[in-house]
Amino acid sequence: MRNLRILLTVMAIAAVLVAGLVVVRLVGGDSTTAPSSGWSGPTGATSAPRNDVERLAQQYELVERNRPERTEVRRRSDKALVATLTVGARTVVVAGPHRQFAEPSTTPAVIDSTSWVRVAPHAWQPQRSEDEKFAGWLLDQIEDESPPIDVLGATMQYLADAPDGRNRDGVRYIGDAGFGYVHSADERDGADFYDYLEIPWTFSDTGKEKPSKRWDRDLDCSGFVRLIYGYRFGVPLLNGPVNTTVNALPRTASSMAAYARSVLIAAGRTPSRAPTDLSTLLPGDLVFFALHDDPNLITHSGIYLGKDQDGGMRFVSSRGTVDGPTFGDVRGDGVVDSGYFGDRLRRVIRL
Repeated sequence: MRNLRILLTVMAIAAVLVAGLVVVRLVGGDSTTAPSSGWSGPTGATSAPRNDVERLAQQYELVERNRPERTEVRRRSDKALVATLTVGARTVVVAGPHRQFAEPSTTPAVIDSTSWVRVAPHAWQPQRSEDEKFAGWLLDQIEDESPPIDVLGATMQYLADAPDGRNRDGVRYIGDAGFGYVHSADERDGADFYDYLEIPWTFSDTGKEKPSKRWDRDLDCSGFVRLIYGYRFGVPLLNGPVNTTVNALPRTASSMAAYARSVLIAAGRTPSRAPTDLSTLLPGDLVFFALHDDPNLITHSGIYLGKDQDGGMRFVSSRGTVDGPTFGDVRGDGVVDSGYFGDRLRRVIRL
């Protein structure tokens, strides 16, 4: 933003109910600051920038970091961190207005966040700072004083009692989602994003697929991730089995974790162990769990939201315990760093 120290005053941007109130609200506050180092682009320029590449270099420092390789974008005037781009990933975390996520019917946790998760047109590489189109896109994200809905905000639009919303084609694409999944000894089936939308979808690998009336308005865990990152924010989607890395989101949680082109953020030392270091997680990261009998088999996926007021690392996913998307604590704390899900966390990736 042109001035992240002048943020929006308190306003409501969503009222999404979960047998009570799910709150997403913007609040005033300051951005995080930290010392900068590393490459800072051309220096000494005093003339007006001729294009977005020059403006990016004059107004912002690009600071290279490791583990994972990433670029921090900091405002030159006060060194405030305004964006984080991870090498090889399309997701970009931008500093924006403070907001809070709350789901009081399922948890007392409140997430106070300034992170807004965007999906870039291309995976980040440092040389893209010299690309006029990418520089323009990045400037738009960090300088927009009225940011549109992002990945995190979109996840809140499917919690229980969320009001319906339709697009220009009349498709009901937001609103309360149920949980559609069967897992037993002889049956495994689940609701994908097009089942929730109640529309047919043509995939590049399997062709046209029709929605199941059994799962209308329902989402399984990977269907929820695909609805958010795929349908809402444009990441390509595949429908059939895969056995190699793909520039898309495969159908199942286990295939996403193994084959979606991404940056590995955390993993256990063995496939049956939880990661021990979660310090590099950022909001928007995909988190994967082994929830059934086999500790090596990933069966659940979600989206990391950030830390709550107690420091718990909250994630949102579609779960049978509340019949749909939630970040609550019904039958297991909804955090990745301890408890039921923490013990069963297996992998974290950044798209």
